[in-house]
Amino acid sequence: MTNEVENGEDFRALLRGLVARFDGLGAAAPEIDDLLLRWAGLLPEQAPEPGWPGLADQVLRAVDAPSAGVAEPAPLGEEPPVTSSGELRVLLLALASDYARARDWTRDRSARGLWAGDGSGWASGSAAQFLDSWESWLDATLGRPARFPDVPPLEPVSWASVAWQVGAARVYE
Repeated sequence: MTNEVENGEDFRALLRGLVARFDGLGAAAPEIDDLLLRWAGLLPEQAPEPGWPGLADQVLRAVDAPSAGVAEPAPLGEEPPVTSSGELRVLLLALASDYARARDWTRDRSARGLWAGDGSGWASGSAAQFLDSWESWLDATLGRPARFPDVPPLEPVSWASVAWQVGAARVYE
């Protein structure tokens, strides 16, 4: 897959393509925490604001990177503020650990025959679902004013707005 992303609609199309790719892989698709760990591993400490093309490059590089494995489970706690690529890396690592915690919680509940819905804090159970949630959230958000005063504008795409996008994709259904 190549990066021909110039704007938010192009990025949404890229996400849809990745959803189809991961759906096609089935059980061989990476876990969400693996994808987040790959992405975190590629981010430098300091980099200019990414814009849509830069964000697309990051996501594509993460998808094509070798597996980073699974994260060590840990609760997210308070999401750290993000104003730089290094701070986004910290957030991605925290989200990967939180997803691993949620996956373990869900599997444990299911193995014990208990209901496992809505209790883990993650709306998605697969990388395809996560990317689909991200795309759906962008569809509902792009071109509209922010709903809350502390939400940074999505455009131009900054490290802070990428953090909001990923955080929203985590919970958006």
